[in-house]
Amino acid sequence: MNIKSLNYFIEVAKEKSFTNASKNLFVCQSALSKAIKTFENELDITLIDRTSKHFKLTPEGQLLYENGVIALKVINEQLEMLLDSVSIEKGKIKVGVPPVISTIYFTSIIKSFKDNFHSINLQIIEAGANTVKDKVHNGEIDIGVVILPFSSDEFNITPIFSADVVVVANKSHPFASREEVSLLEIKDEPLISLNETYMLYDRIKIRCNEAGFEPNIICTSSQWDFIAEMVALNQGISILPKPILSKFHSKNIKAIHIKEGFPWNIAFIVRKDKYVSKAIKLFIEFTKNFEL
Repeated sequence: MNIKSLNYFIEVAKEKSFTNASKNLFVCQSALSKAIKTFENELDITLIDRTSKHFKLTPEGQLLYENGVIALKVINEQLEMLLDSVSIEKGKIKVGVPPVISTIYFTSIIKSFKDNFHSINLQIIEAGANTVKDKVHNGEIDIGVVILPFSSDEFNITPIFSADVVVVANKSHPFASREEVSLLEIKDEPLISLNETYMLYDRIKIRCNEAGFEPNIICTSSQWDFIAEMVALNQGISILPKPILSKFHSKNIKAIHIKEGFPWNIAFIVRKDKYVSKAIKLFIEFTKNFEL
């Protein structure tokens, strides 16, 4: 059995689409279709029911997909261990980072790490922290960056950075004349927030509920700069990590401390049952010791 062909088949089965799988694999659709057909001929098994109106695996195809996912995971881990035993200077690391965090911290870290360790293939996948958590859980990425508090028996958690979350208001807003506000004071304020894929969205709702109210969220976005621009145009207030505001140069907004405190603690998560290579350990230590 050809491992490359198995990988192609698993990607098609996972996506339930030759089109999406070909994009993920960077292979043209016709070549991918031909490869799967050749794979079926080699196995003398029909894996995909081509008579079905919608994408459907045959019973044999479903069985191969389920067991193939497990087999590829074992093979990749064994290869990783083999490379690991040869040299610390080699390896492949997939890191999931929320865009807000990558903008603040990881652009400099990535450049410096790549400059120091040329042979390590570092891949960064940007996604909201909730999505990152799911990708680490599914084994799609090695390391995830999340916001604390984060509790799970499934992951090892390594704190790396700490900052504050603040209220962001337009300079003409009454809050702008103050140095701090309480959470309860934003109860009726129109709030522009990062969307549900971010753990900060969950944290804001939890903290507001603890203060006794449901936040008046009028707009959500995956783009922090869009949110900051909306606040600059006086369309509402926001709650954002303070460091991100250094990336948004506007004289029309002000950051106000939250009286009750709202820490923004960042951590790495890695599945406890995952083999942690020397390259992964190196990247974690490099990040922890990086001077921003």
